[in-house]
Amino acid sequence: MLKNYFKIAVRLLKKRKGFAIINIISLALGLSGGIFMLVFALDEFSFDKFHKNGERIFRVNTIFIDLKTGREGYNYTNGWPIGKILKEEFPEVEEVVYTIDWPKLDIKVGEENLNPRMAYVSPEFFEVFSFEQVKGLPYEALSKPYHAVITEDMEMRMFKGKDGLGKEFFLADTIPAIVGAVVKNAPKNSHIQFEVLLSQATFEKLNGLDDYMKGWSNISMGNYVMLKEGVDLELFKQKAEMIYMDHVGEMMRSWGSEAKLFFEPLTDVYLKSKSGNGLGSLGSLDRLNMVFGICIFTILLACINFINLTTARSVDRFKEIGLRKVVGSSKGSLMGQFITESFVLTLIGLFFSILLISLLLPTFNDLVNKAYTLDILLKPNIIIAMIMLVVVITLLSGYYPSLYLASLQPLKVLKGKSGKESAGMNLRKVLVVFQFFISVSLALGTIIVLRQLDFMQQKELGFAKEEILVINALKIPKNNIESLKNELINIPGINKVSYSNGLPGRPGWIGQIAYLEGNDKDNPVSLEYLSVDQDYLETMDLQLVAGRFFDQERESDKTESLVLNEKAVQQFGWDNPEEAIGKKIVSPSTTPQGTVIGVVKDYHQLGLQNAIHGIAMDWEPKFSGWLSLRFEPSKTEGILNDLQHKWLNDFSGRNLDYFFLNDDFERLYQNELRVSKMLRLFSGLTFLISLIGLTGLVSFLIETKAKEMSIRKVLGAGVNQIVFALSKEFMILVCLASVIAIPAVWYFGKNWLNNFAYRTEISLSSILGVVVIAIVITMLLVGFQALRAASMNTMNGLKSE
Repeated sequence: MLKNYFKIAVRLLKKRKGFAIINIISLALGLSGGIFMLVFALDEFSFDKFHKNGERIFRVNTIFIDLKTGREGYNYTNGWPIGKILKEEFPEVEEVVYTIDWPKLDIKVGEENLNPRMAYVSPEFFEVFSFEQVKGLPYEALSKPYHAVITEDMEMRMFKGKDGLGKEFFLADTIPAIVGAVVKNAPKNSHIQFEVLLSQATFEKLNGLDDYMKGWSNISMGNYVMLKEGVDLELFKQKAEMIYMDHVGEMMRSWGSEAKLFFEPLTDVYLKSKSGNGLGSLGSLDRLNMVFGICIFTILLACINFINLTTARSVDRFKEIGLRKVVGSSKGSLMGQFITESFVLTLIGLFFSILLISLLLPTFNDLVNKAYTLDILLKPNIIIAMIMLVVVITLLSGYYPSLYLASLQPLKVLKGKSGKESAGMNLRKVLVVFQFFISVSLALGTIIVLRQLDFMQQKELGFAKEEILVINALKIPKNNIESLKNELINIPGINKVSYSNGLPGRPGWIGQIAYLEGNDKDNPVSLEYLSVDQDYLETMDLQLVAGRFFDQERESDKTESLVLNEKAVQQFGWDNPEEAIGKKIVSPSTTPQGTVIGVVKDYHQLGLQNAIHGIAMDWEPKFSGWLSLRFEPSKTEGILNDLQHKWLNDFSGRNLDYFFLNDDFERLYQNELRVSKMLRLFSGLTFLISLIGLTGLVSFLIETKAKEMSIRKVLGAGVNQIVFALSKEFMILVCLASVIAIPAVWYFGKNWLNNFAYRTEISLSSILGVVVIAIVITMLLVGFQALRAASMNTMNGLKSE
């Protein structure tokens, strides 16, 4: 039976080549979107699922709640005492892991300097997490100062294929350390990524740390807890979440905040976390939903084409169906035949979709920031998912046409009638409207994203990001920073040099608390602290609106002075910048602290997604890690050569790590760039699928109306009238789809734009422009086919029946 079904299906596909080609192309496009969706979704949802005790592991986050606004701020780090208290005072906790991702140190092996992904972790790390061990004893290694656990790839890089266990290397050129264990590379689907793990004891030695309980105000330690089996999670959370307020509540309130702990399930960290991730990357549930939604729409549009074309061309099969029913074919056997035809088409579409995927994979990798290869299609879970996808598409596209055709009445169909013409036509109209609703909606969404992206790239930022080269000086001894600056200014083509601990796109210390001297501590102000030098103003081309900037000739400027931005002036409650001059600000952490000597105009330190916040600057070389160089563009090549030469000679062969500020600032808009690329690709793809389906429908309509067109011509109708008669129905459907799409896109577009502190407005003219373009393209497609049909020989049309 099945063999016979397949034979008939292949024979019919050969007979109706045009019908088959149109369906195969649209199914191939739909399957490509579906497979991309499967690969991406299965990968994203697999993060951190490989840990043996994953359901009992939680990341400990700190949430600060602003007492004035109630706004919550999430941090993936905690005060240093938190881990100790959780371990000692809560019997529900089986293990606590400490992690911290600073200070970053170069590794030197022989004469080679390496800059691996590094963190400091406590010995329990490999007891809690299921990273595979290769050799050595990770727990023992992480219990000793100046010992490390490295990955297999790192062992290869450090020791050139030789056994690295027990071998020595150097941290920051001079600090000897030992490889105590080697482990497998961290799986790509782990939110914790590392190449070198140094012991927490190493961190303590480097920082002179002897008592964690003194570090309540140092919110920089990462913690994970593994709870004992059978623990009541909700009860434990209620007991533990107020540790801060129970121990240092007064200090927290003096900061203008309350603080509580949030225990985040390990498998939620990658996709759902609001707290960030210092040990690896984070995904985006919104981005995953977008990819998922767009790919689902792509599949649906391909299935709609199949349904439309199959039901439209059902008239060709009326006699076949009638005869088969007369000779005894059941409804079930007929449905089986039509489902088989759908399956054969889908299988052929799958073959072509794999060819298409091989071409589009680099583009898709760029869109979702991954590095997939075709080998991923051979993974068992992907193969199973692809089989399920083929079955789903077969049923979606084949079930209704098979039900429709198998339900036809033999007597009527043998007379050339189905009795369902009106219902079939109405369904096709609804499906065409749905197709173009999706296509136009995606195109309109693309325009909104592109306008916002253009707005962010063109808006005046308040500083000059062009012609600034930034050098990463984090690993240069801070007592050398001033002399290095003086040497760099002598390189031809460099006009200004400044050092700082932050710069636009890479903030300094956000969340520093300060008060007006003598003012009640119940009115704290949260600021970003920037340590800068006297040339920062001119290097970044900031505008001074009151007072003055730092002066090298005034010794007090280096120890007692502050410069604020306008937003900080507003936060402290002064009416204008001039009123702030001469006022003294104090801070429990001493940063920022001093007398205000100047105020600069507000500028966008964090990009346009975020509102401008208060900034306080002082002059402090020891915190500075960036060297900003304003240069002459015509001398870029010579400047880079001179800098490379200097670094090789002066810093023991260490590589020059630099970037251009304008390129780096664009990094803040990478998510929007990817969204725009994704929407452009898939809006084009869905519109193409819709046009392919429309082409098939129009061709069939023209074929069925050949006699009508010939009669119209005999009665005197011109070509224009015939083209209009054939085209108007489809134009109405496309216009209807556009009318439905506009309010939907307007609503969702407004909600998306609300995520930006500074945003463009939705342009009605742009929306209407997209709608007009969609209508014109559809009109051209339909009109071209109608024109060809209207130009046919009249006698051929009259002989069509």
